[in-house]
Amino acid sequence: MTQAGHKSAGALALLAAAALAGCAPHQGGPPGGGMGGFQIPVSAQPMKRGPIDQSFTVTATVMPLQRALLSSVVSGNVLEVNGQIGQHVSKGDLLVKIDDSTLQAQLNQNDALLAAAQAHYQSAQANASGTMSSANAGLQSARIAADSADATLRRDLMLLKQGYVSQQAVDQQQAATAAADSALRAAEVQATNSSLAGPSSSAQADLRNAKAAVSSAAAASALIQAQIAQTNVRAPFDGIIVFRAVDPGSLAAPGTTLMDVDQLDHVYVDAGISGDQLKYVRRGTPVTVTVSSVPGRSWQGAVEYFDASAEPGTVTYLAKIVLANPDLTLRGGMVAQAAFVQARKSDALLAPTASVYQTDTGYAMFIIADGKAAVVPVDTGLQNDQWTEVTGKGLAPNVMAILNHSATLQPGTPVMVLSAQGGPPGAAPGAKPGAPKPGATKPKAGSH
Repeated sequence: MTQAGHKSAGALALLAAAALAGCAPHQGGPPGGGMGGFQIPVSAQPMKRGPIDQSFTVTATVMPLQRALLSSVVSGNVLEVNGQIGQHVSKGDLLVKIDDSTLQAQLNQNDALLAAAQAHYQSAQANASGTMSSANAGLQSARIAADSADATLRRDLMLLKQGYVSQQAVDQQQAATAAADSALRAAEVQATNSSLAGPSSSAQADLRNAKAAVSSAAAASALIQAQIAQTNVRAPFDGIIVFRAVDPGSLAAPGTTLMDVDQLDHVYVDAGISGDQLKYVRRGTPVTVTVSSVPGRSWQGAVEYFDASAEPGTVTYLAKIVLANPDLTLRGGMVAQAAFVQARKSDALLAPTASVYQTDTGYAMFIIADGKAAVVPVDTGLQNDQWTEVTGKGLAPNVMAILNHSATLQPGTPVMVLSAQGGPPGAAPGAKPGAPKPGATKPKAGSH
């Protein structure tokens, strides 16, 4: 029997002695009741029918869903630090600003070189396309002159019919129009020939060099801009600052951690699964998580990731459970207990686990029958801390099962169920049983 069982037995023995003393025969005759006129007070709970899960529990560790050790990739004095330990930050928030004055000066210098390279490139473009541009300009001018001469000829022909111009004027305009059309055709031929010939090889080489210089200067400016951006250390996601190692005026060096930001609105629970438990765990297996430092609460989750290889130096496999943590109760590093479901039944006859004990021939339990204790041999099935699946003669829902009975309790002994508050006895054998005191140890089957 466990230490808690000895304490319970002692307490019940004292209560039995008190009840026996209070029920001693008076001159008027013995009080009512059998077996000497007294009842042994017991704790009892009704059996029920319902679902049951059987689980195994392993020790686990709470881990942030994401953790970022923020550092700088450039050296420089720290100008600004935003945020303290425990403060919530949003993705993109500026947390640490490093002096970028030297980089800004380099950027200005590179921008000037880029502007000069772009100007030279534009000049090379103009030189390379000079001949072609001249031919195109002549073609455009000839086209305008030809269009103007055609328009003037049409107008003069109209005025000739009305008698406002002479035939001689019309003849002169026809000659001018023919000359303009001839000049247009010559300009078109010249423009076509210029396009086919293209710029000279010298002009082409200068154009290529100028273009390369522009690209090089632009790349150098982009590099400096990227380095300036790296002087702004920002939050990579929504989270909590859990570590800060820098203040304004400090010197930031590449690779040195400045801040640690954890994402805790969801967390991982890392649990090690041994080889004999592997058959019960897979991706999606439901898990109930409790934390001893947060009594009275539990979290429901499921296995999100399950390692296919054992942890180095161990024979355990890592299961990662994802839990929603909107109130941030769970923090990184907490020790947790993860209960994995092994088996489940939806409809079983259930007795309180504390009422089932082991004998030399199997399992048994005390029940209350007609106000007296009765022993019933039972077969057990699924079991957890609260309930055990049982079968046996006389067992049914609402039958009162005696919890943590004392060694002095014998079959046929009249019993009295303790009150729900654990106070003095007086409830009828069929009344609603009292709950065990908080923190009391309930022996499982086999611990009697």
